[in-house]
Amino acid sequence: MANQERDSRNGSRPKRSAWRLIILITALVAAVAPTSEACVEHTYSRGVYPIVQQTLTSVSNQVPIALTDFLLLGFVIGLTVKWVTTLRRPSTVRRVLVLFDLIRDTAVVLATAYLAFLLCWGLNYRREPLETKLDFDASRITTASLDALASKLVDELNRLHGPAQLRPSQALEAVPMVVIEPFRRAQERLPAGAQALPARPKTSWFGFYFRQAAIDGFTDPFLLETLINSDVLPVERPFIVLHEWAHLAGYADEAEASFVAWLASQSGDAAVQYSAWLALYPHLIRQLDTETRREVTTALHRGPARDLAAIRQRFGRSTPAVRRQANRLYDQYLRANRIPSGIASYGGVLDLVLGARVAEAHR
Repeated sequence: MANQERDSRNGSRPKRSAWRLIILITALVAAVAPTSEACVEHTYSRGVYPIVQQTLTSVSNQVPIALTDFLLLGFVIGLTVKWVTTLRRPSTVRRVLVLFDLIRDTAVVLATAYLAFLLCWGLNYRREPLETKLDFDASRITTASLDALASKLVDELNRLHGPAQLRPSQALEAVPMVVIEPFRRAQERLPAGAQALPARPKTSWFGFYFRQAAIDGFTDPFLLETLINSDVLPVERPFIVLHEWAHLAGYADEAEASFVAWLASQSGDAAVQYSAWLALYPHLIRQLDTETRREVTTALHRGPARDLAAIRQRFGRSTPAVRRQANRLYDQYLRANRIPSGIASYGGVLDLVLGARVAEAHR
């Protein structure tokens, strides 16, 4: 009987080794192999992904706390326990072989997580660019159109500040009530396929890190829930929630998510529109020449200027070293997911705002 059990265990080892090899090779091929944008768009982003998104988000919406926290803690704790217990366990096998097995098993776990990432959300990085699906013309992006947008931004911030203040500051949990309809309308105007299910905005146990790294929001690519930095100001919340919901709708690229959020905000109330113009301000101001920048800041009324200063102060409370490291890691992450410009892609929202024309939704 003992011999049979030993033979059974020995026989199962090649099977486990084969599965490990298959997972590692599959993950490697998925990471480096070229993919067809059209195939990803129609098969995954408009086919598989909407089903996955609505399923996972509907589950996470049932609980008020971030399931992402449990997933991350469980992953880190489980991997740490695995390493510690294995290294401390007495063994007749040479230490170097034990270490090799640990590294191999960890690589398999990470490869499995990567494949799950691609299935749950990550393949959206490889879909067709939004500008190819819109009436987009790069010739519309000129110095004159940029200056005109800057003038409009000032007018909108000055005009909307007063009406936006009429609505009492809402808690994070109440934000969906004012942005869900604008989000739905924006999706109807864009060729994205099925409507995304909005997620319940939540804060995280890792909020301290969000504050130190100046991370405003985060979309969990595994559980597809929306996490918001509890430190963001009430005037910022509508746009940040819309931006993260755009990610849930399959717009993985940061510029595209910001454009979808900006587009959605234009059919919202004064507070929602105001939030979007505030969010566009830093991207726009960096592209202006010194003289135009001075004219913009001078033309702002006291209310918008005060709100922008409060946002800068919030940003200033983050820790520079943590913020730089977070930006560096995110830049590498975006490049690894085939966004060549990395973190600079955030600024691409201006190109979409200036160069794209979006038709009204058919009713």
